[in-house]
Amino acid sequence: MTRRAFLVNLLRGGMLFTGLKGFYNTTRYQLQLSRADLKIRNLPLFFRGFKIALLSDFHSSFLVGEAVISKAREMAMRERPDMIALTGDFVTGTNEVGGSKSESLEKFDVKYVDSCARALKGLSAPLGIYGVLGNHDFWCGKEAIDAIYSTFERQLGVKWLRNENVTLAGDGGQIDILGVDDYWEKSCSLRDAFKGLRDDTVKVLLSHNPDINVEIEAHRKRVDVVLSGHTHGGQVVLPIVGSPFLPSTMGQKYLRGIIKDDSRQTCVTNGIGINIVPLRYNCPPEVTLITLYGE
Repeated sequence: MTRRAFLVNLLRGGMLFTGLKGFYNTTRYQLQLSRADLKIRNLPLFFRGFKIALLSDFHSSFLVGEAVISKAREMAMRERPDMIALTGDFVTGTNEVGGSKSESLEKFDVKYVDSCARALKGLSAPLGIYGVLGNHDFWCGKEAIDAIYSTFERQLGVKWLRNENVTLAGDGGQIDILGVDDYWEKSCSLRDAFKGLRDDTVKVLLSHNPDINVEIEAHRKRVDVVLSGHTHGGQVVLPIVGSPFLPSTMGQKYLRGIIKDDSRQTCVTNGIGINIVPLRYNCPPEVTLITLYGE
């Protein structure tokens, strides 16, 4: 074998290994549990040790079946969370960044909503399940939005936060849970999500897209924790380069994990499903368990 042929075969082997490893990362066997311990200033005593299970980016479709979503549900429930946050992209829509609704990856089929809800059936938490939609949910159109809202509310008891908030109270203390429509949608309103809230309470914001931090800064809102998905952790993350394509105006800043902006902490989960290509590389699917502690 010539030196050239050897190098070509080596390159092909490397590409094959990368592809196979990436495909393997998409399966339920690579689903992992990630833990994040967050210290929160002025956190009421009742909420110290409060556990939130964050599940995002299911992308129920012909690429993502019930097995991996069901596995994620089982993993979350084993941790006995006090609250569950679902941060969007329950189904898959167009792949046009910026929200073009002219074409879809596939014609919306309500069976994918039903499949996702069926796989998540059994999710429960003492202080509730709260949800927001992602860009793909909106891009699938009104039929998809209505189906997601009604199916998940009826079958799982999800409380949807469409630019609104709820207050969780216990033993003399409280925290506020806020949610906004997807950041790329005109309907997204951080201002509305804050209506009626006191300034001095701990606030946890559900936003599919972590770029909501741009709005938080612009409006000078105080948020203690932001829970997001959207990036898929990059889905394909290369050494040194990072993720070649990331749907964020902030570059690699909100790729994944815990990002601190002064006292505000953003938790970006890798999510559960996949989109565009049937693989993950160096960022396996995950369920994220957040535990709040006092500072």
